[in-house]
Amino acid sequence: MRLTELQESLDPRSAALAPTLQEGHGASAFIVQEGARLCRIAAGDQVHAIVLSGSISRGEATLKRDSHGWRVLGDATFVILTDGPAELGVRELEREIGRSLLSRQISCKVAVVTSTMAELQKLKPHIYAYELRERGVVIWGDKGVLDGMPSFRAAEIPKEDGWWLLCNRMIEQLETAADTRSSHNSSAVEYRIAKLYLAMAACYLLVIDQYEPSYRERAERLASLAGSTDPVESPIPFERFSKYVWQCTQLKLQGEKIGPSGDFPTWHDAVHDAELLWRWVLGRILTTDSRTSREALLGAMAARQSPVARSKSWIRAAYVQPWVAVRDCIRWARFAVSTSPRYLVYSAASELFFASSDPDGVTADELAVIVANLPLSHPEPGNKLTWPAAAKLIATNFHVLLESTRS
Repeated sequence: MRLTELQESLDPRSAALAPTLQEGHGASAFIVQEGARLCRIAAGDQVHAIVLSGSISRGEATLKRDSHGWRVLGDATFVILTDGPAELGVRELEREIGRSLLSRQISCKVAVVTSTMAELQKLKPHIYAYELRERGVVIWGDKGVLDGMPSFRAAEIPKEDGWWLLCNRMIEQLETAADTRSSHNSSAVEYRIAKLYLAMAACYLLVIDQYEPSYRERAERLASLAGSTDPVESPIPFERFSKYVWQCTQLKLQGEKIGPSGDFPTWHDAVHDAELLWRWVLGRILTTDSRTSREALLGAMAARQSPVARSKSWIRAAYVQPWVAVRDCIRWARFAVSTSPRYLVYSAASELFFASSDPDGVTADELAVIVANLPLSHPEPGNKLTWPAAAKLIATNFHVLLESTRS
């Protein structure tokens, strides 16, 4: 498919994508084109439509040129919609798309999601469904497929969705910090700090019923609120919050910091503000004092889950990790009485993240306590647990047990 054909095939609702396709010597166009081609081959006759979501579909991905080629500061998610259940090797397909892009010297995070048409038409209100409907781009197949999605307002998205997003970004931040093993001001961590503040903006705006589906719109909304003569409640001082979100939006979209270097938020700022918001959101959801201990807040959140939902989350965990489920059946059964894998992972992530302003100040014994209740928690016996190892263990639990599910 040529670039002009690709542009002609795009859903009209995504006019913002067109400028992106002209940048980076066709790199963005090739990502979309190659992803669509390989997804179509993998799905065969079962495919009804292929939809692009993520920062590329919103026209908010930045391509940076380096010695290895093009690096995409963003992601491309390909949603394969089928008429009925289909068995697709999603992980292998993601790797295949990634390899093809690398062969053209393009580095981009790729995700593939599958859904039947029936599932698409029954999606309940949540952030992903809202952004898919509002900013998704049909790149192959039925151009009106997204029109069949349920119609709901952003205010109908559960507030807990924003808090989940914040926790997920905290885990991502921990994982990157563990991988870089360098100063907290490294470019990789700065980028993750930016994504964390963008998640904070999304989380906050969702809770106050002013959610927007793009980075730009959220930054503009926060700036408007900061300048209002009748401001709403915020756990983070509005002027500072708005400034940091604007700076992080510029880094995310332009690939570089705008303004004096010393004005950009630090790791310490990110940790401090994330905990302020983390607590405030839980206080709002639970209608309780946000100064309550983190353990009590998380316990109250877990108690909101129905026994059926909690059981389903452990059944899924056993399905994806059968040997661990057999080995740790008694331990998992004890956990299942009062909580789920999600809240155990978020508990460990929160404790480690909020102590990470000074990671060297966290002792091996303290690290062991933090990860002790992770569903997949078996550090090598006799080995001293390190901060990077604890962060990676939390990230592994997230990727294996939580990343592709809402249970």
